[in-house]
Amino acid sequence: MKARLRRAFETVGWTGTALLLVLFGLYQGLQQQVLTVKLLWLSLEIVWLDAISASLVFTGFLLCTGLLLIHEVSTPASNVPELTDGPELTAIIPVYRDANVLHRSVDSLRASTYENLEIIIACEPDDESTIMAAESMTDDTVSVMINEHPGSKAGAIQTVVERSESDVFAVFDADEVVDESFLASGMGAVHIEGHDVFQGRRIPEPTGFVETLAYCERVTFHASYKLVELTGFRNCRSSSTVFTRAAYETVGGYDDLLTEDLAFAHKCYRHDLSVRQARNYTSLMEAPHTLTDFWGQRKRWRIGQVEVLHATLMGRLTDGIQHRRWISMSRMVTSIGGSIFLLVLLSKLSVLVLFDATLFYLLPIFATALIAAGVGWADARAGDIDSVASITLIAPFVYPVFGVLMLKSILEYAVSWDGTWYHVEKTGA
Repeated sequence: MKARLRRAFETVGWTGTALLLVLFGLYQGLQQQVLTVKLLWLSLEIVWLDAISASLVFTGFLLCTGLLLIHEVSTPASNVPELTDGPELTAIIPVYRDANVLHRSVDSLRASTYENLEIIIACEPDDESTIMAAESMTDDTVSVMINEHPGSKAGAIQTVVERSESDVFAVFDADEVVDESFLASGMGAVHIEGHDVFQGRRIPEPTGFVETLAYCERVTFHASYKLVELTGFRNCRSSSTVFTRAAYETVGGYDDLLTEDLAFAHKCYRHDLSVRQARNYTSLMEAPHTLTDFWGQRKRWRIGQVEVLHATLMGRLTDGIQHRRWISMSRMVTSIGGSIFLLVLLSKLSVLVLFDATLFYLLPIFATALIAAGVGWADARAGDIDSVASITLIAPFVYPVFGVLMLKSILEYAVSWDGTWYHVEKTGA
C-alpha cells in the first residue's frame, strides 16, 4: 500500500511540476520586450515577444557548442602522439549479464596497436553465463577475475587495480568496439604528453529509429559539454578511458554509485588532474533497441546525476581544491537545472507557432538537425556509421525528452528509488 502511494505521489509530483513549468514558459513567452531608439528627428519603438529572444539565444547556443563539437570530432585522430610499446597496460572490462556482447570489446582490444597489453574481464560471481563466455576467450593476453565487491562496477575496477601490477589502466564496457589506435594514443597522452587521464568518445550505433535517437541524444550532450569545458572541467568516464594508477589513488578510485564515472570526473576536476579529452577517438557501443530500454537507460543515468549531487551535498564527495569544489557543485546543479529549464524553453517556443512566427520556431530545430548531421558526417567519414539522413531527421526529437526525464528522475530518487538500476538487453549483433 505504501509503495502504491509513493508511486502515485511521484507521478502527481513530476507531472504537476512539468505542467507548471510549461505554463510558466507560455506566460514568459507571451511577454513583450521593447527597444526604443531615439534619433534627432525620429523615434523608433521595436516590440517583440520574449519567445523570439529565447529562440535566437537558444539557436546561438546550439550553433556555438555544436560547431565546436564538429570541429573536435572531425580533427584527425593522429593529433595525439601514439606509443605502441612501453610499460604494461591493463585493460579492464567490468561485465554483468554481458555474455552476448563481450566478444565486441575483447576482439577489438586484441587488435590494438599497443603491444604490452593485458585484458582482464571482471565478472560478477553469480553471473555464470558471462563467466563461461569470458573463460572461453582466455589466452596469453586475456584473463578473468571475479569481482570481490559484487554488484558494483566501481568494485570490479577496484578488484583489478588492486591485484594488478600495472601503473596504467584502461576501462571499457563489454559492448564497446574500440579503435585499434586508442590505447596507443592513450599511452602517448599519458607518457609523452604527461596527462593523468585520457578520454575518448563512445557513440551508439544508429541502426534504427530508437538507436538513432540514442545517437542524437549523445550528440546533444557532448555539444553541451563544450561550454562546460571553458571552466577546465573535462568528463572522464568508466569506459573509453585510460588513467594512471597515481591518478586513481589520488582521487580514491571510483565510488560505489549508480553513475560512478560522473563522480570520478568531478573528483579528477577537484584534484586538478590533467584530463586529455579527445572525442575524435571513437568507440562504438550497442544502442538500446526499444523505447523502453532507451527510457530506462537514460533515466538510470539521470538518477545517477541526482545521486552524485546528493552525495556531494551530504559531504561524501567534497575532497579536492576549495574553489574547484564550488565549481564542481555548480556544474552538477546547472546540468540538472538546465535539463529541467528545457521544459520552460520549449513551451516558450511553442508560443511562436500560435503567433505564426514559424521561422523563429524552426530556427532551433534546424540548428539541432544541422549539428547532428555535422557530427554524423564526421563519424560517417571516419567509417564509424553509415547514414546521416536519419540522424538529421530524428535529432529534433531529443530535446523534448530531457526535461520530463530529469523531473521524473528527481522525484523517483527522492520518493521510490530502492537502489536498483535498469539493465538494457543487448544482442551483440
